[in-house]
Amino acid sequence: MTLIYKFPNEIRTNASGNQALTNFYHFCCGYTNVWITIDWSGLNYMDANLSAVILAMVHKLKKERGLKFYLNYEDLKGGMNIFWRNGLAHYIFNTGKQASDERDSTIPIKAFKIADVDSFTDYIEKKLLKHRGVEDVKFGDKEKVKNSYFEIFNNIEIHAQTAMPIFACGQLFPQQNKLIFTLVDLGVGFLKNIREFTNTTDKINTAADAISWAIKGHSTKTEAAGGTGLKKILFYCMKNNGHFHIVSDDCYWQYDGAISNTKIANPFVGATIHLIFSYNN
Repeated sequence: MTLIYKFPNEIRTNASGNQALTNFYHFCCGYTNVWITIDWSGLNYMDANLSAVILAMVHKLKKERGLKFYLNYEDLKGGMNIFWRNGLAHYIFNTGKQASDERDSTIPIKAFKIADVDSFTDYIEKKLLKHRGVEDVKFGDKEKVKNSYFEIFNNIEIHAQTAMPIFACGQLFPQQNKLIFTLVDLGVGFLKNIREFTNTTDKINTAADAISWAIKGHSTKTEAAGGTGLKKILFYCMKNNGHFHIVSDDCYWQYDGAISNTKIANPFVGATIHLIFSYNN
């Protein structure tokens, strides 16, 4: 049995784009042990950094639902060949090949085991912070971003309560002078741990409040210091005209010059973090 899921015309790094991807995930959750064709024939544009979200969904669906996925080669021509260049298509087709992007407009998609800190460190230093899209970022700011991501990665096993991989990907937008970097985990999300931790203090009961609590530098870690990674990234964005989006549970939280949040219907699991660098700060 082969099913077909048709993607919409456009998917971007925003609340509506996130909803489009979660709709795909929940459609797939209705089936087990079948092939599903990912139909991109009507998809004219999708931010390539969202490949990290798609791969996280596909990985979880394969592991838990026994699903297999297919992409039509015709849907990967023209501008859509970016999904070959960033490596997503290689993962879907299981080619075993590494991503190759002669245009240097992507940060290749990669999955990291929870304990693979060294590999993640190498990826952040070489693929993200040495990319031409962030060459104007000051060294000191790069160090702050790097250290913040290391803290986030190290905390995922504790906070996310998952052994599943962490997924990352990015895209350069030369005409818009920005680069978006996306990190996805498949854990329990922000609310569960924070609600339990604050049960007798702040009494956090919504995903929006949980993200706001975490972004202020609070942490559910009691045995060691932690929790400043998200706060430092937000401060970097505030200082450098950047943008910062966090998706967890039923909340799409974003800083785009001001903080706002959107409620998500039928959310995905875990947490997704989008960091948007602006050039020539």
